[in-house]
Amino acid sequence: MGRPPGTDRLKIIVDQNIRGAGTTFGNHGDLEFMDGRSISASDVEDAEILIIRTATRVDRDLLGNSRVRFVGTTSIGTDHLDIEWLDQNGIAWSNAPGCNADSAAQYTLAMIWLACQRLGRPLQQQRVGIVGRGNVGSRLQRLLRVLDVDTLANDPPLEDQGEAGLVSLQDALGCDIVSLHVPLEDEGPYPTYRMIGADQLAQMTDHALLVNAARGDVIDGNALLAELLSRRLHAALDVWPGEPFFSSDLLSRTLVATPHVAGYSEDGKRNGTRIVYHAFCDWAGINPHTAPGSKTSVTDLQQPELMLATGEDPLTTALEAACFVPLHDEAMGRLIPLSPEQRAAEFDRLRREYPARRDFQAWTVHGADASGAAVLGRLGFSVR
Repeated sequence: MGRPPGTDRLKIIVDQNIRGAGTTFGNHGDLEFMDGRSISASDVEDAEILIIRTATRVDRDLLGNSRVRFVGTTSIGTDHLDIEWLDQNGIAWSNAPGCNADSAAQYTLAMIWLACQRLGRPLQQQRVGIVGRGNVGSRLQRLLRVLDVDTLANDPPLEDQGEAGLVSLQDALGCDIVSLHVPLEDEGPYPTYRMIGADQLAQMTDHALLVNAARGDVIDGNALLAELLSRRLHAALDVWPGEPFFSSDLLSRTLVATPHVAGYSEDGKRNGTRIVYHAFCDWAGINPHTAPGSKTSVTDLQQPELMLATGEDPLTTALEAACFVPLHDEAMGRLIPLSPEQRAAEFDRLRREYPARRDFQAWTVHGADASGAAVLGRLGFSVR
Protein backbone atom coordinates (compact mmCIF):
# COMPACT_ATOMS: atom_id res chain seq x y z
CA MET A 1 0.00 0.00 0.00
CA GLY A 2 2.99 2.28 0.41
CA ARG A 3 4.07 4.83 2.96
CA PRO A 4 1.73 7.63 3.98
CA PRO A 5 2.33 11.02 2.39
CA GLY A 6 3.49 14.15 4.16
CA THR A 7 5.97 14.89 6.87
CA ASP A 8 7.18 12.74 9.74
CA ARG A 9 4.43 14.18 11.96
CA LEU A 10 1.07 13.24 10.51
CA LYS A 11 -2.19 14.99 11.32
CA ILE A 12 -4.49 12.36 12.75
CA ILE A 13 -8.20 12.93 13.49
CA VAL A 14 -9.43 10.61 16.26
CA ASP A 15 -12.88 9.92 17.67
CA GLN A 16 -12.73 11.09 21.29
CA ASN A 17 -14.24 7.79 22.50
CA ILE A 18 -11.27 5.69 21.30
CA ARG A 19 -9.07 4.26 24.05
CA GLY A 20 -5.30 4.10 23.78
CA ALA A 21 -4.92 6.39 20.77
CA GLY A 22 -2.33 8.56 22.51
CA THR A 23 0.04 5.69 23.29
CA THR A 24 -0.27 4.21 19.80
CA PHE A 25 -1.07 6.67 17.01
CA GLY A 26 0.27 9.52 19.13
CA ASN A 27 3.78 8.21 18.50
CA HIS A 28 3.47 9.01 14.80
CA GLY A 29 1.53 12.23 14.54
CA ASP A 30 -0.41 15.07 16.10
CA LEU A 31 -3.77 13.88 17.35
CA GLU A 32 -6.94 15.96 17.19
CA PHE A 33 -9.78 14.41 19.21
CA MET A 34 -13.35 15.09 18.09
CA ASP A 35 -16.92 13.98 18.61
CA GLY A 36 -17.19 11.18 16.05
CA ARG A 37 -20.69 12.09 14.93
CA SER A 38 -19.72 15.70 14.21
CA ILE A 39 -16.53 15.10 12.16
CA SER A 40 -16.96 17.11 8.93
CA ALA A 41 -15.22 17.45 5.58
CA SER A 42 -13.55 20.68 6.72
CA ASP A 43 -12.17 18.91 9.81
CA VAL A 44 -10.35 16.27 7.77
CA GLU A 45 -9.33 18.42 4.80
CA ASP A 46 -5.66 18.59 5.80
CA ALA A 47 -5.47 15.33 7.77
CA GLU A 48 -3.67 12.19 6.59
CA ILE A 49 -5.13 9.64 9.02
CA LEU A 50 -8.70 9.18 10.32
CA ILE A 51 -9.42 6.88 13.28
CA ILE A 52 -13.11 6.53 14.09
CA ARG A 53 -15.91 4.32 15.37
CA THR A 54 -19.39 3.61 14.01
CA ALA A 55 -20.72 7.14 14.62
CA THR A 56 -18.78 8.55 11.64
CA ARG A 57 -19.97 7.96 8.08
CA VAL A 58 -16.89 7.75 5.83
CA ASP A 59 -17.52 8.35 2.13
CA ARG A 60 -16.92 10.79 -0.73
CA ASP A 61 -18.79 13.56 1.08
CA LEU A 62 -16.39 13.37 4.01
CA LEU A 63 -13.08 12.61 2.32
CA GLY A 64 -13.52 13.76 -1.28
CA ASN A 65 -11.37 16.89 -0.79
CA SER A 66 -9.10 15.58 1.95
CA ARG A 67 -5.54 14.24 2.16
CA VAL A 68 -6.65 11.21 4.17
CA ARG A 69 -4.94 8.03 2.98
CA PHE A 70 -5.73 5.66 5.85
CA VAL A 71 -9.02 5.14 7.68
CA GLY A 72 -9.25 2.90 10.72
CA THR A 73 -12.46 2.02 12.52
CA THR A 74 -11.94 0.39 15.91
CA SER A 75 -15.25 -1.44 15.54
CA ILE A 76 -16.26 -4.83 14.21
CA GLY A 77 -18.74 -3.49 11.66
CA THR A 78 -17.96 -1.60 8.47
CA ASP A 79 -21.44 -0.50 7.37
CA HIS A 80 -20.47 3.14 8.11
CA LEU A 81 -17.62 2.92 5.56
CA ASP A 82 -18.14 3.28 1.81
CA ILE A 83 -15.58 0.58 1.14
CA GLU A 84 -16.07 0.59 -2.63
CA TRP A 85 -15.31 4.32 -2.82
CA LEU A 86 -12.32 4.01 -0.48
CA ASP A 87 -10.85 1.19 -2.58
CA GLN A 88 -11.45 3.04 -5.84
CA ASN A 89 -9.61 6.08 -4.50
CA GLY A 90 -6.64 4.21 -3.06
CA ILE A 91 -7.52 4.96 0.55
CA ALA A 92 -6.43 2.13 2.83
CA TRP A 93 -8.84 1.09 5.57
CA SER A 94 -9.06 -1.31 8.46
CA ASN A 95 -11.65 -2.47 10.93
CA ALA A 96 -11.20 -4.57 14.08
CA PRO A 97 -13.07 -7.87 13.67
CA GLY A 98 -13.53 -9.75 16.92
CA CYS A 99 -11.99 -7.00 19.05
CA ASN A 100 -14.90 -6.77 21.47
CA ALA A 101 -16.53 -10.14 20.90
CA ASP A 102 -16.16 -11.19 24.54
CA SER A 103 -17.55 -7.85 25.68
CA ALA A 104 -20.58 -7.99 23.40
CA ALA A 105 -21.39 -11.62 24.20
CA GLN A 106 -21.12 -11.06 27.94
CA TYR A 107 -23.27 -7.96 27.78
CA THR A 108 -25.88 -9.76 25.69
CA LEU A 109 -26.03 -12.50 28.32
CA ALA A 110 -26.62 -9.83 30.98
CA MET A 111 -29.43 -8.30 28.89
CA ILE A 112 -31.08 -11.70 28.42
CA TRP A 113 -30.73 -12.52 32.13
CA LEU A 114 -32.40 -9.24 33.13
CA ALA A 115 -35.19 -9.68 30.56
CA CYS A 116 -35.92 -13.19 31.81
CA GLN A 117 -36.09 -11.91 35.38
CA ARG A 118 -38.58 -9.23 34.37
CA LEU A 119 -40.66 -11.80 32.51
CA GLY A 120 -40.51 -14.24 35.42
CA ARG A 121 -38.95 -16.94 33.25
CA PRO A 122 -35.92 -18.98 34.34
CA LEU A 123 -33.34 -18.70 31.57
CA GLN A 124 -32.43 -22.37 31.96
CA GLN A 125 -35.96 -23.28 30.83
CA GLN A 126 -35.71 -21.26 27.60
CA ARG A 127 -34.37 -22.24 24.21
CA VAL A 128 -32.24 -19.56 22.56
CA GLY A 129 -31.93 -19.15 18.80
CA ILE A 130 -28.71 -17.38 17.84
CA VAL A 131 -28.80 -15.70 14.42
CA GLY A 132 -25.18 -15.25 13.38
CA ARG A 133 -22.64 -17.62 14.95
CA GLY A 134 -19.56 -15.53 14.28
CA ASN A 135 -17.21 -13.99 16.83
CA VAL A 136 -19.98 -12.76 19.14
CA GLY A 137 -22.67 -15.35 18.50
CA SER A 138 -20.33 -18.28 19.08
CA ARG A 139 -19.19 -16.80 22.38
CA LEU A 140 -22.77 -16.19 23.49
CA GLN A 141 -23.59 -19.79 22.66
CA ARG A 142 -20.69 -20.97 24.82
CA LEU A 143 -21.80 -18.79 27.75
CA LEU A 144 -25.37 -20.07 27.49
CA ARG A 145 -24.18 -23.67 27.39
CA VAL A 146 -22.25 -23.04 30.63
CA LEU A 147 -25.66 -22.21 32.13
CA ASP A 148 -27.18 -25.39 30.63
CA VAL A 149 -29.37 -23.38 28.25
CA ASP A 150 -30.53 -25.15 25.09
CA THR A 151 -29.37 -23.27 21.96
CA LEU A 152 -29.76 -23.37 18.20
CA ALA A 153 -27.68 -21.35 15.75
CA ASN A 154 -28.37 -20.05 12.25
CA ASP A 155 -25.59 -18.73 9.99
CA PRO A 156 -25.95 -19.12 6.19
CA PRO A 157 -22.39 -17.97 5.36
CA LEU A 158 -20.90 -20.53 7.74
CA GLU A 159 -23.28 -23.21 6.52
CA ASP A 160 -22.19 -22.57 2.94
CA GLN A 161 -18.59 -23.03 4.11
CA GLY A 162 -19.48 -26.49 5.42
CA GLU A 163 -20.02 -25.66 9.10
CA ALA A 164 -22.08 -28.36 10.80
CA GLY A 165 -24.72 -28.06 13.49
CA LEU A 166 -26.58 -25.07 12.07
CA VAL A 167 -30.31 -24.65 11.55
CA SER A 168 -32.59 -22.64 9.29
CA LEU A 169 -33.62 -19.10 10.17
CA GLN A 170 -37.18 -20.35 10.61
CA ASP A 171 -36.02 -22.89 13.21
CA ALA A 172 -34.02 -20.23 15.08
CA LEU A 173 -37.00 -17.87 15.03
CA GLY A 174 -39.11 -20.57 16.65
CA CYS A 175 -37.13 -20.40 19.90
CA ASP A 176 -38.24 -18.75 23.13
CA ILE A 177 -35.44 -16.18 22.79
CA VAL A 178 -33.94 -15.00 19.47
CA SER A 179 -30.62 -13.14 19.67
CA LEU A 180 -29.21 -11.34 16.61
CA HIS A 181 -25.46 -11.18 15.94
CA VAL A 182 -25.06 -10.39 12.24
CA PRO A 183 -23.26 -7.57 10.41
CA LEU A 184 -25.33 -4.97 8.58
CA GLU A 185 -25.11 -5.66 4.84
CA ASP A 186 -27.26 -3.94 2.20
CA GLU A 187 -26.12 -6.11 -0.69
CA GLY A 188 -24.15 -9.22 -1.49
CA PRO A 189 -25.11 -12.87 -1.07
CA TYR A 190 -26.19 -12.45 2.56
CA PRO A 191 -28.00 -9.12 2.95
CA THR A 192 -29.10 -8.36 6.49
CA TYR A 193 -30.71 -4.92 6.18
CA ARG A 194 -34.15 -5.34 7.77
CA MET A 195 -33.76 -9.09 7.58
CA ILE A 196 -36.13 -9.31 10.55
CA GLY A 197 -39.34 -7.83 9.18
CA ALA A 198 -43.04 -8.52 9.54
CA ASP A 199 -42.83 -11.99 7.98
CA GLN A 200 -39.95 -13.11 10.19
CA LEU A 201 -41.51 -11.65 13.34
CA ALA A 202 -44.72 -13.53 12.54
CA GLN A 203 -42.69 -16.77 12.66
CA MET A 204 -41.67 -16.13 16.26
CA THR A 205 -43.67 -17.87 18.95
CA ASP A 206 -46.12 -15.92 21.08
CA HIS A 207 -44.45 -13.99 23.92
CA ALA A 208 -40.95 -14.74 22.65
CA LEU A 209 -38.09 -12.34 23.35
CA LEU A 210 -36.14 -10.70 20.50
CA VAL A 211 -32.65 -9.50 21.45
CA ASN A 212 -30.53 -7.24 19.25
CA ALA A 213 -26.95 -6.25 20.07
CA ALA A 214 -25.81 -6.29 16.42
CA ARG A 215 -26.99 -3.34 14.30
CA GLY A 216 -30.28 -1.50 14.66
CA ASP A 217 -31.30 -1.70 11.03
CA VAL A 218 -31.21 -5.48 10.79
CA ILE A 219 -34.74 -5.13 12.22
CA ASP A 220 -37.67 -3.34 10.60
CA GLY A 221 -38.48 -0.99 13.48
CA ASN A 222 -42.09 -0.36 12.48
CA ALA A 223 -42.81 -4.07 12.18
CA LEU A 224 -41.28 -4.74 15.59
CA LEU A 225 -43.21 -1.87 17.17
CA ALA A 226 -46.47 -3.33 15.89
CA GLU A 227 -45.67 -6.64 17.58
CA LEU A 228 -44.68 -4.92 20.83
CA LEU A 229 -47.83 -2.80 20.84
CA SER A 230 -49.91 -5.95 20.47
CA ARG A 231 -47.88 -7.46 23.35
CA ARG A 232 -47.34 -10.63 21.35
CA LEU A 233 -43.55 -10.26 21.49
CA HIS A 234 -40.98 -8.72 23.82
CA ALA A 235 -37.67 -7.03 22.94
CA ALA A 236 -34.32 -6.32 24.56
CA LEU A 237 -32.41 -3.83 22.40
CA ASP A 238 -28.94 -2.37 22.62
CA VAL A 239 -29.07 -1.04 19.04
CA TRP A 240 -31.88 0.88 17.38
CA PRO A 241 -33.27 1.36 13.87
CA GLY A 242 -32.16 4.77 12.61
CA GLU A 243 -30.11 5.61 15.71
CA PRO A 244 -29.56 8.10 17.16
CA PHE A 245 -32.96 9.28 15.87
CA PHE A 246 -35.01 6.30 16.97
CA SER A 247 -38.65 5.99 17.94
CA SER A 248 -39.73 6.94 21.45
CA ASP A 249 -42.66 4.54 21.01
CA LEU A 250 -40.25 1.68 20.32
CA LEU A 251 -38.14 2.68 23.31
CA SER A 252 -41.14 2.84 25.64
CA ARG A 253 -42.27 -0.66 24.65
CA THR A 254 -38.84 -2.31 24.90
CA LEU A 255 -38.37 -4.57 27.91
CA VAL A 256 -34.61 -3.92 28.28
CA ALA A 257 -33.10 -0.89 26.56
CA THR A 258 -29.44 0.17 26.44
CA PRO A 259 -27.53 2.77 24.35
CA HIS A 260 -25.44 0.73 21.85
CA VAL A 261 -22.78 -0.19 24.39
CA ALA A 262 -22.65 -4.00 24.30
CA GLY A 263 -19.06 -3.97 23.05
CA TYR A 264 -17.99 -0.95 25.10
CA SER A 265 -15.71 -2.60 27.65
CA GLU A 266 -12.24 -1.18 28.21
CA ASP A 267 -10.81 -4.53 27.11
CA GLY A 268 -12.74 -4.48 23.85
CA LYS A 269 -11.95 -0.85 23.08
CA ARG A 270 -8.23 -1.32 23.60
CA ASN A 271 -8.26 -4.49 21.54
CA GLY A 272 -9.88 -2.50 18.72
CA THR A 273 -7.24 0.22 18.90
CA ARG A 274 -4.45 -2.37 18.90
CA ILE A 275 -5.82 -4.17 15.82
CA VAL A 276 -6.26 -0.95 13.82
CA TYR A 277 -2.86 0.34 14.95
CA HIS A 278 -1.18 -2.82 13.67
CA ALA A 279 -2.98 -2.36 10.33
CA PHE A 280 -1.77 1.24 10.20
CA CYS A 281 1.80 0.08 10.86
CA ASP A 282 1.56 -2.48 8.06
CA TRP A 283 0.36 0.25 5.69
CA ALA A 284 3.03 2.69 6.80
CA GLY A 285 5.85 0.16 6.48
CA ILE A 286 6.45 0.07 10.25
CA ASN A 287 7.14 -3.15 12.12
CA PRO A 288 4.09 -3.28 14.41
CA HIS A 289 5.88 -5.50 16.94
CA THR A 290 8.71 -3.01 17.55
CA ALA A 291 6.71 0.22 17.13
CA PRO A 292 6.40 2.35 20.30
CA GLY A 293 2.67 1.73 20.57
CA SER A 294 2.61 -1.94 19.67
CA LYS A 295 0.84 -2.90 22.88
CA THR A 296 -2.33 -1.31 24.26
CA SER A 297 -2.22 -3.03 27.61
CA VAL A 298 -5.07 -3.22 30.10
CA THR A 299 -2.69 -3.97 32.97
CA ASP A 300 -2.82 -0.32 34.07
CA LEU A 301 -6.58 -0.58 34.60
CA GLN A 302 -8.24 -1.35 37.90
CA GLN A 303 -8.75 -5.04 38.54
CA PRO A 304 -12.31 -5.06 39.92
CA GLU A 305 -13.38 -7.25 42.81
CA LEU A 306 -16.85 -8.28 43.97
CA MET A 307 -17.71 -9.43 47.48
CA LEU A 308 -20.99 -11.35 47.54
CA ALA A 309 -23.26 -10.88 50.53
CA THR A 310 -25.00 -13.79 52.23
CA GLY A 311 -28.15 -14.77 50.36
CA GLU A 312 -27.29 -12.97 47.12
CA ASP A 313 -27.66 -14.82 43.85
CA PRO A 314 -24.07 -15.02 42.58
CA LEU A 315 -24.89 -14.83 38.88
CA THR A 316 -27.38 -11.96 39.14
CA THR A 317 -25.02 -9.93 41.30
CA ALA A 318 -21.97 -10.65 39.14
CA LEU A 319 -23.74 -9.77 35.88
CA GLU A 320 -25.08 -6.53 37.30
CA ALA A 321 -21.68 -5.56 38.71
CA ALA A 322 -19.76 -6.39 35.54
CA CYS A 323 -22.23 -5.06 32.94
CA PHE A 324 -24.56 -2.71 34.89
CA VAL A 325 -27.37 -3.20 32.35
CA PRO A 326 -30.09 -2.00 34.78
CA LEU A 327 -28.27 1.32 35.22
CA HIS A 328 -28.40 2.19 31.53
CA ASP A 329 -31.84 0.67 31.03
CA GLU A 330 -33.06 3.19 33.62
CA ALA A 331 -31.16 6.00 31.87
CA MET A 332 -32.71 5.09 28.52
CA GLY A 333 -36.16 5.30 30.09
CA ARG A 334 -35.55 8.97 30.84
CA LEU A 335 -35.13 9.62 27.09
CA ILE A 336 -38.73 8.67 26.24
CA PRO A 337 -40.41 12.10 26.73
CA LEU A 338 -37.65 14.06 24.97
CA SER A 339 -37.84 15.54 21.48
CA PRO A 340 -36.09 13.56 18.72
CA GLU A 341 -33.16 15.98 18.75
CA GLN A 342 -32.83 15.90 22.54
CA ARG A 343 -33.15 12.12 22.57
CA ALA A 344 -30.39 11.75 19.97
CA ALA A 345 -28.10 14.08 21.92
CA GLU A 346 -28.71 12.25 25.20
CA PHE A 347 -28.23 8.87 23.51
CA ASP A 348 -24.82 10.01 22.27
CA ARG A 349 -23.99 11.43 25.69
CA LEU A 350 -24.74 8.09 27.37
CA ARG A 351 -22.34 6.41 24.97
CA ARG A 352 -19.69 9.13 25.33
CA GLU A 353 -19.85 9.11 29.15
CA TYR A 354 -20.17 5.35 29.52
CA PRO A 355 -18.37 4.24 32.72
CA ALA A 356 -15.30 2.04 32.55
CA ARG A 357 -16.32 -1.59 32.23
CA ARG A 358 -14.13 -4.69 32.35
CA ASP A 359 -14.78 -8.11 30.83
CA PHE A 360 -15.58 -11.06 33.10
CA GLN A 361 -11.97 -12.24 32.91
CA ALA A 362 -10.76 -9.13 34.77
CA TRP A 363 -13.03 -9.68 37.78
CA THR A 364 -12.35 -11.51 41.04
CA VAL A 365 -15.42 -12.65 42.97
CA HIS A 366 -15.36 -13.51 46.67
CA GLY A 367 -17.92 -15.29 48.79
CA ALA A 368 -19.70 -17.52 46.27
CA ASP A 369 -20.85 -20.95 47.40
CA ALA A 370 -19.48 -24.01 45.63
CA SER A 371 -22.14 -24.18 42.91
CA GLY A 372 -22.09 -20.43 42.27
CA ALA A 373 -18.31 -20.40 42.15
CA ALA A 374 -18.31 -23.23 39.60
CA VAL A 375 -20.71 -21.38 37.30
CA LEU A 376 -18.93 -18.03 37.58
CA GLY A 377 -15.59 -19.72 36.98
CA ARG A 378 -16.83 -21.35 33.77
CA LEU A 379 -18.16 -17.97 32.61
CA GLY A 380 -14.67 -16.49 32.96
CA PHE A 381 -14.67 -14.83 36.40
CA SER A 382 -11.87 -15.52 38.84
CA VAL A 383 -13.37 -16.89 42.04
CA ARG A 384 -11.71 -16.79 45.47
